[in-house]
Parts: sequence; C-alpha cells; structure tokens
Amino acid sequence: MLKELIGASTHNIYYKSPIFLQHAFTSAYGYKLKRERYNKLYRDALLRYVKGGFDKKQTLIEFMHHLKQHIDVYARIEIDDDNIIDSFLKLPMTVKSDLRYELEARSWRKGQIRFSGTSGTTGESLAVYDSEYDRADRMAYLDYIKLKNGVRPFAKRASFTGQDLTPPDHRNILWRYNMSMNQMLYTANHLTADNIRYVYENMARFKPAALDGFPSAIHMVAKFMLSNHIKADWDVLAVFPTSEILLPYVKTDIEKAFGTTVVDQYASGEGAPFIYGNADGAYQIGHETGLFEFKRIGDRLYEMIVTSFINYATPIVRYRINDQVEIDSDKDYLNSYSDDIRITRIFGRRSDYLIGSRGNKVTSVGIARAVEGIEDKVIAFQFIQKDMKEFVVNLVVEPDYGEKEDKIFKERVVRRLGQDSRYHFNYVETIPKDKNGKARFIINEISGAK
Repeated sequence: MLKELIGASTHNIYYKSPIFLQHAFTSAYGYKLKRERYNKLYRDALLRYVKGGFDKKQTLIEFMHHLKQHIDVYARIEIDDDNIIDSFLKLPMTVKSDLRYELEARSWRKGQIRFSGTSGTTGESLAVYDSEYDRADRMAYLDYIKLKNGVRPFAKRASFTGQDLTPPDHRNILWRYNMSMNQMLYTANHLTADNIRYVYENMARFKPAALDGFPSAIHMVAKFMLSNHIKADWDVLAVFPTSEILLPYVKTDIEKAFGTTVVDQYASGEGAPFIYGNADGAYQIGHETGLFEFKRIGDRLYEMIVTSFINYATPIVRYRINDQVEIDSDKDYLNSYSDDIRITRIFGRRSDYLIGSRGNKVTSVGIARAVEGIEDKVIAFQFIQKDMKEFVVNLVVEPDYGEKEDKIFKERVVRRLGQDSRYHFNYVETIPKDKNGKARFIINEISGAK
C-alpha cells in the first residue's frame, strides 16, 4: 500500500520520521486510494452484485464479442450466440508467457489504463493492464463477499500484510493506522513469538469488526490467545484470510480464538475470478467474476483453468494458472458454466516460508513483494534457505534489468530477512523444477521447517 511513499532505500523520509508521522503518511496514502477506488463506478458495481440477477449466458456472450472486437489475437474467432459455451471452449488455452510477451496484442487500452504488476506467489512475475472499470469491479466484489458475511464497507478492520510498514528497528510497534479506511495495518514480516503479544494488545484496544490478510500471521495471534486462555472481548464478525493456503487446523484455531467464522477467498493477482468460502466449509465460485474449468489430474484433484470477466483491459482467457483444487467428483472435466461444482479444498497457494535472522517467518507473499514495481524486469525468482542465516537467491531477469533494479531487489530482501545473514545471488536462465515439473518459489532446507 505504501509503495508510492516508501522507496527502495530504508534511509528515506518515511523510515526517518517519528511513528506518529508514519501513521499520518499511511492515512494520507489511504485517503488517496479511497478516492481512487471507492468512486461511483465502485458503488454501481457493488449495487449490481447486491441486487443479483446475474445472467451467465449473456455475460459470456458480451465477453466473447469484446474479445473479437477489441483484442487482436481473438479477432478471427467465430461466435455462435445460441451455443456460446461451445464457441468459448474452442478458444486456445493461455499460458503466462503469452501474457508476458504478447501483452499489447492481448490488451484493450481504453479508459484510465494502469500497468498492474504482480509478483505471483509462485515466484513467476507478470504484468497486465487494468482499467478503472476493472478495478471498481474487483474492489466491489471483495466488499460484496464481506457484506454477505455481515461486514459493511469501511467497517473497522485489522489487516496483516507483507508490505514494508515498519523499519527493522521497529521497537515492537508493528502496526500503522490508516484512518481514511478505518484500518489498522500489521506487518506480517516482522512477527515473532516474542512480539506477537504487542500485536494482540494493540488489536484488543482497536477492536476491529473484521480481520484480513495472511492466515499464517493471523494464526500467530490466535495461538497466542489460545495459549494464554484469552478470548476476544469484542465482536469479530468474520476473518478473511488471503494469499496463502488456509490449512484446516489454522482455520479451527482462528475461529476458536476470535469466536467467529473464517471465510477463505481466492483470486490471483492477474485479475482472475473469485472463489470464496461458505459457512459449511466448502467453496463457492463467484460466477459474476468469471468462468472456471477443471481438468482431473488425480483422485478428486483438479487443475484450474480460469477466465476472468473483471479484467477487460487485458482479458484473462482460459489461463492455466497452475493451482489445484479438490472437488467431490470423478469426472475428467468440469466447468462452472455447465456443471454444479462443490470445491472442498484449494491447494494452489503454498504455505512455505523463510525464517529471518530475528526468528521472523516470511511467507511467499511477503518475500514476493521484493519485486513490487520491477516485476516487468524480473521474470522469475527462487529463495533457498540453507540455514538460519544463509540464503541462495536464484534470479531470471530481463536484459534491461540493471543496477537500479538490482539494488531495489537486494535491499528489500535484506530488509525482510535480516542484515546479518549471508546471501548468494545467482542470475540464471531458468529456475530449477521439482520432480512434479513445478518450480518451487521457496525451498527451506532447515530441519523442522515445513
């Protein structure tokens, strides 16, 4: 959130400022984002979702005609409105390299277009375009999910993030207040068993109506509460974990500690459609946001292929996202347009982590922010932790990756993992694959790390 306020160097005005000014900077940037994101387009989109009446056939027809009329690579597709799903299934699959190297031919740059970068929790970076309409639809759908669970927009919330909110010398003040959005932000990268009580104490004073962010960080607070026989003395309406896989025991601990419901949600940073948790523990597809396809690769295990209705600037079409889910079915192929699908688990987001020199856990999402803003220069990267203070970093970069980008990347890595660790940076052609053919973003070789 603070990437426009916080530069590459730790020796900047934000980190040198007193904490009360850091709160003010956070709130000022929050005000800027609030004005940009929560506008009339957002309000119209949220009202549309709340009213319902979604027509999946008409939505797919409009999407297909958008591809044909505005996206060069789909200019010659044939569309049969009466049998639209068959027309859709004739479209070719998309892989990440298509979006990376054919971005202009796959984009419609009309409106307030922005270059939207994502580092990706798999360690393979990507950048696409989005418009003011795309951004409004995404923000509105996130709030629609929350509204369905009793949390109104701008209700008081606590967010656990991988963003650089606090300097390494944080004095256990691990939060910054975004007054504009009624939000307390907690830095997940610096949480340890020794300082987690300060986070809980601040949260107990703040009394958020909802929690969101990294489940691993929220779980640390929950474990502290359970170990000390503490129950929240305020009403938490719901918890919305994001970005990491939600393990069953983590969900149970969080619900027990806060006396509330955990609503898992899934959507990729590339503007993919949404999946979110139900009260019965299963997952619901956000049909308004896109179309999912599932190819069986094992017993009840399916690979996801996604198409997004909420990123018209760079449409995500039949994209092999490399994430997997569990579905109660034995069919070889399913899609959310034609089939009634019950997803029981999401496996795609690994919960691997690195351990910083201060004993802090840094998750895949947290370390992925090291390439925020330079994702168009970094193709892929991988972290291997050899011991508590030794890391190997493998980088695949573009030819125009230079000293400036290298300095930014290295400073961010050191900021998260510690200055007293040893780092070996290797610039390689490709990231090594594991036996399943997947490049692991994080490999932790420390005994006991899972």
